[in-house]
Amino acid sequence: MIVWVRKLLENWVARGFFALLVIGFVFWGISNVTTLIGSNTAVARVGGQDIDVSLVQAAYQRALNQASQNGQGQPDLATRRQLALGALSGVLRQQVLQDEQRRLGVVVPDSALRAMIGAIPAFQTNGAFDEQKFNQVLQQNNITPDHFIGEIKDDIAGRQMLGAILGGVAPPDELLKQLFSYIAEQRFAAAVNIPFAAQAQPKPPGDDVLQRFWHNNPALFTSPELRTAKIVILSPALLAPKEVVAQADVDAAYDRAAAATPPAVPLRSVQVISVDNLAASSRLEAAWKRNASWAEMQAMAKKFGASTIELKQAKQVEIPSPTLGAAVFAAQPGQVNGPVAGTNGMYVFKVTDVSASGTDAAALRAQVLQSLQMQKAQADVAQDVDNLQDALAGQTPLDQLPGSLGLTAVEGTLDANGNAAGGTPAPIPGGADLKAAIVKAVFAAHAGDPAQLTNGPDGSYFALTVSAVTPPALQPYAQVQAKVLSAWTQQEITREAEVQAASLMQAVNQGQSLADAAKAIGASVSMTQGFTRAVPPSGIPSQMVPVLFTLKPGQATMQQTDSGFSVAALVKIVQPDPAADPADYAQLQQAMTKELQNDAGESLLSGLQKRDKVTVDQKLLAQIYQ
Repeated sequence: MIVWVRKLLENWVARGFFALLVIGFVFWGISNVTTLIGSNTAVARVGGQDIDVSLVQAAYQRALNQASQNGQGQPDLATRRQLALGALSGVLRQQVLQDEQRRLGVVVPDSALRAMIGAIPAFQTNGAFDEQKFNQVLQQNNITPDHFIGEIKDDIAGRQMLGAILGGVAPPDELLKQLFSYIAEQRFAAAVNIPFAAQAQPKPPGDDVLQRFWHNNPALFTSPELRTAKIVILSPALLAPKEVVAQADVDAAYDRAAAATPPAVPLRSVQVISVDNLAASSRLEAAWKRNASWAEMQAMAKKFGASTIELKQAKQVEIPSPTLGAAVFAAQPGQVNGPVAGTNGMYVFKVTDVSASGTDAAALRAQVLQSLQMQKAQADVAQDVDNLQDALAGQTPLDQLPGSLGLTAVEGTLDANGNAAGGTPAPIPGGADLKAAIVKAVFAAHAGDPAQLTNGPDGSYFALTVSAVTPPALQPYAQVQAKVLSAWTQQEITREAEVQAASLMQAVNQGQSLADAAKAIGASVSMTQGFTRAVPPSGIPSQMVPVLFTLKPGQATMQQTDSGFSVAALVKIVQPDPAADPADYAQLQQAMTKELQNDAGESLLSGLQKRDKVTVDQKLLAQIYQ
């Protein structure tokens, strides 16, 4: 071919043709570069304004880093797409709200801005704003002060605008009353259990009865279809633990992750006694130091008119008294301390636990290593999959594939539920989704079909061959006679228990009390505590509770359980009174108000986006997460 081209170039006409071809390539290249230089970086447009892709990229990167720090490793493509869509949605919402704020003339006072930033605990030292810590935290999170202050300003403006719009959103009183009645309605029931174990053992039947039972219930005694298969798996998840990562790379990635992680905040669990005079506090302190228990100290505190409180995993700023907070965080755990003078009296306390919020250093390093191993495994799989495909296309047997491909191989016999012949789970490596995909592929293949590469979940690949198929078959009676007798016996016991339960239910529904009906068969009756739809009673199957809320007092229902039958009769209904339970009613009102305000806010944002004609460049968006 090269010789032919050289001979062809000796012709001046051909030389001219090739010259034009070269010039065309040159101009094509220049045109392409020029096009790229002038390409648009707007991933979306809102109200005629461009949204630069860098804004979405930054939000996406923060979400991606957060996902990695939560131990999820490198997310798959579908997850990365969802993160990118979430980042885009957040940027678009911020833009449409800013546009609406400017249109309405919403202004944020500097005093409100300072108060908002100063109240953030991460920027405080001993409850006061610390400018040095403010700069340190922002630097650790790769955020400039101007950018952060701008976000806070937008947040305050958004709250001002949305607060004015959503402030009047509230649920109607009639809706609240109906919901409260539905949620808080209490019911009381009586229950009787008819256990299988209490039933008399039936006499063993004749062989003809058992054979008829065996013949009439073939599903109970039919062995499932079994398939013998060879399987090879190329999976990042299986390969990752074997990957070797240089210690320098682990250290560098750990330093980056640690810098992006918010600083740990010290926490204390503490038991506190608050008393209004020094003499009482000294006596309480002395008793506590004599190893009195917390329960004993609580009882003793009441005699002195003192109050007790126990805080779990509290920050220093969450302790009401600054003096007490400083003393608690300076104390050694397990020691009784005090009395400490506070604004409302004297405090005696004991620190019971010392901890800190945030990611543990060892756990963070392990997460970083796992993430790097997963990234390396994903790269190796991407490199090996083509070689695996070529080998399979060349009809290479699965047991002769190159060992350098990072494959995991397994061979055995299994049924359609993924169990081996003995009924135990087949030892297929990988997660549940991968196992399910492999089992499905095994039972979709035909014996003797050549192996084909199949895409599995989470970036995995697998190939398999089926060498033998054992069809389902009714097991011979002589082989399963003992199993037949056991199944027949259990059926008879179940039938007897069901007859007793049905008789009880019928008697109650015909007007007899459950207690009288149960007494006739020697069964005991138990009464439930008052229960609601959200808090079911103990001693009654959960499936029975919705049925009990459809019954009238005096009516009964029944339900089979793993151990027998349960019969329950509704005794009484107690309708809730909002005036008698104002706290729960107020909580429901707040929850419903919040839900309605959220719905109204979503509708507002959706309307603003439609009004401002939001458009998205899907191709440019895809480049963010690919």
